[in-house]
Amino acid sequence: MFSKLATALAFAGLLASGTLHASTITYTSIPGTSSDGPLSASAAFTTSAGQISIVLTNLISATTIRDVGQAIADLSFTLSNSPGTLTSSTATGQQGTISSTGQVTYTSGTPGRFIGSGGGTAIGTSGNTITLESIGGGQPTELIMPFIANGSSYGNTNPGIASHNDYTIGSATFVLALSGVTANTTVTGATFSFGTAPDTFLPGTPGTPPVPEPSSLLLLGTGIVGAAGVMRRKLFAGV
Repeated sequence: MFSKLATALAFAGLLASGTLHASTITYTSIPGTSSDGPLSASAAFTTSAGQISIVLTNLISATTIRDVGQAIADLSFTLSNSPGTLTSSTATGQQGTISSTGQVTYTSGTPGRFIGSGGGTAIGTSGNTITLESIGGGQPTELIMPFIANGSSYGNTNPGIASHNDYTIGSATFVLALSGVTANTTVTGATFSFGTAPDTFLPGTPGTPPVPEPSSLLLLGTGIVGAAGVMRRKLFAGV
């Protein structure tokens, strides 16, 4: 009887540890500048069985955007284990044109160039390192700019910014199906690049994995104790 109760408690503990396991890590670029102005970006990586999701964001203030040299062009990242075989990939993110005066007009489409569709370069792998890039296959487009509402304007742009339409306005999300990725796979390094050459490369630094809010932890603990109590009552009832 007591061995069954101990087993139930151990199982509850395993559930708790699995729930609290952090499968997301965020890398933020070190501070940098280009000839157009400041640069900053982040990438949030989430791993699960057979899949990795990346949310890539341009962190520059919309008021400091001057030209395409401040747009995110590429991302390279290294996994803690072999990625295995890539079986599929998707890209989502709001597309938009930027006029010579900086006004944004939303359009349809996706940032597919980063995963090799729509004229982009195919996803690159070298050992445990994966590269997503919008450069290659003709005029660079779909580069990632900071979020701004449809019809609003980046207030400090050069006229030449319009030569690389369409852009990705706001975060872009990429989901890669990789046979070697598990929930325990993590990202050990990341590098961001900006501009159309690309022009500037900035290494990323990892942030602190997300921690559940205290209220969530309390509810989780209460649920575990409650489940154990129910199990205990059932076990003793069977005596």
